[in-house]
Amino acid sequence: MKVAAIVPAHNEAQTVGDVARIATQCDYVDEVIVVDNLSTDETAAEAAGAGARVLTSTVLGKGEAMAAGAAAADAETLLFLDADLLGLKVDHLDRLVKPVLDGTAVMTCGLFDRGPFLNRIFLRFLPILTGERALKRELFESLDPEDRQGYKIEAALNSRCGEIGGRRVTFVCPGLWHLTKEKKFSNPVEGFLRKVAMLSVAIWEYLAYRVRHRQNRKARDLRRLLGATPKP
Repeated sequence: MKVAAIVPAHNEAQTVGDVARIATQCDYVDEVIVVDNLSTDETAAEAAGAGARVLTSTVLGKGEAMAAGAAAADAETLLFLDADLLGLKVDHLDRLVKPVLDGTAVMTCGLFDRGPFLNRIFLRFLPILTGERALKRELFESLDPEDRQGYKIEAALNSRCGEIGGRRVTFVCPGLWHLTKEKKFSNPVEGFLRKVAMLSVAIWEYLAYRVRHRQNRKARDLRRLLGATPKP
């Protein structure tokens, strides 16, 4: 069963090369695809230099970039990674991919290492929002196009996995962190506000997904009812 590592990237020249390089070293991974999402820096060059296949996504958005990468791959298992990771190890990727390949999970999620106390909080009590995940292609393709837009996609994948009764495995990746938005922008306040906006969209999607899909189910039920009603 083939595995494609897909890395959506927007202006991540500082870190994307290391992420792509580690992904190429994972024995489970057959192909590494970096989706350059309208970057204005050297993201594409850094990714290509690390051995990744580079695609250009002309529609800005994380979900859109992930979908572009999935469409370009022919693998049955998709491994998604953020482009701004620090401390990524091959062992993290092995732990993400193996349960999906051996059929013990439909999706796996790897969390940042925030220390013993916060790790427990994030694992047990908070919504699982992470760009580090492996999943069966069928799960990804079962999302409606609206679910794949921007930062909504992570919450949508979690909701869809639960909706179909798929087993999800979540764990902390020891030593894994990322280049925060406060450090990416010259103005830390701008970076902080962008982070808050991103998290707000992702968390709101949990509720929006339920509302949207309940309405969709009602519409489908109505269409079935109308289709079964004899014509006068």
